[in-house]
Amino acid sequence: MTHDPLEIRHLRYFLAVAEAGSFSRAADRLGISQPAISQQMRDLETGLRVSLFQRRGKRILLTSAGLIFQEHARAILRQLENFLEELNREPGQLRGTLHLGVVPVLNVALVPHLLGLFAADHPGISLTVEEISSTDIETALEEGRMDIGLGFVTRHSPNLRYERLCTDEFALIVSEAHPWSNRRLIRLSELHQQRLLQLPDSFVMRRMTDEICRNHQVRPRTVAEIDAIETLLRSLAPLKAAALMPRIALRGKEGSKLKAIRLQGRNLALEIGLLRLSDSGAKSAVGAFARLAQAAIPKMIASSAFA
Repeated sequence: MTHDPLEIRHLRYFLAVAEAGSFSRAADRLGISQPAISQQMRDLETGLRVSLFQRRGKRILLTSAGLIFQEHARAILRQLENFLEELNREPGQLRGTLHLGVVPVLNVALVPHLLGLFAADHPGISLTVEEISSTDIETALEEGRMDIGLGFVTRHSPNLRYERLCTDEFALIVSEAHPWSNRRLIRLSELHQQRLLQLPDSFVMRRMTDEICRNHQVRPRTVAEIDAIETLLRSLAPLKAAALMPRIALRGKEGSKLKAIRLQGRNLALEIGLLRLSDSGAKSAVGAFARLAQAAIPKMIASSAFA
């Protein structure tokens, strides 16, 4: 009698070793002995006829074949979990977990209201929300560490589905004490050598604003780079500076004494949308959240008018 070279436990054990970088640490996490998991991995390599691991001192690294196997193992286990969830689901009710990634500028503006609506409709789903950059959301989705993302529609990854929900545009955010606070329109050319607070260039939004400035041949004076949007906005008044951000950055901050002033220039729009794997199920928690976001977010953005 022959045995299949691959079983579900092999996938779980393999991913535990790949994440821990050690057979002993993986064994501790799984609650089994180190010799047992080592034997399972040897059986897996023998069955597949490829080497998945290489040793670098005490650390276990993945070979090129191991990296490919890791990507597919995550996808297989994710599909299995979705399948089991559907089997055990009561008619008309979703159960399980949903891991949402959201870019910082949208977190305060959109997520609290969305979570309230979603929890009311789907009380059987446990939610985890993580605020990270748009690039990190794409990576986490591809690696199976996240279920759905709310961010910018970059279309960088061929493995992801990008669904545009609405379009926002960049504005100049200032405090009420700023000399331009009573302006209703500012030309981009006026920003040359003006004091700005900026996000670091690791943020997609910073790279967008840099491109806008290059296209308009202006070079603002960067007073400070701050990697937390809430801190950046709170620093505008003390530092007597402005910020280039989507106008939605002020949604939910009605008492902050900040204003979004419309800019006159080219290519100031940006697309906001959902990010998820192309094979994510329409009947899963991911599909339910996507349908809610598609209905609610355009209305929320429309209500974010300029001061």
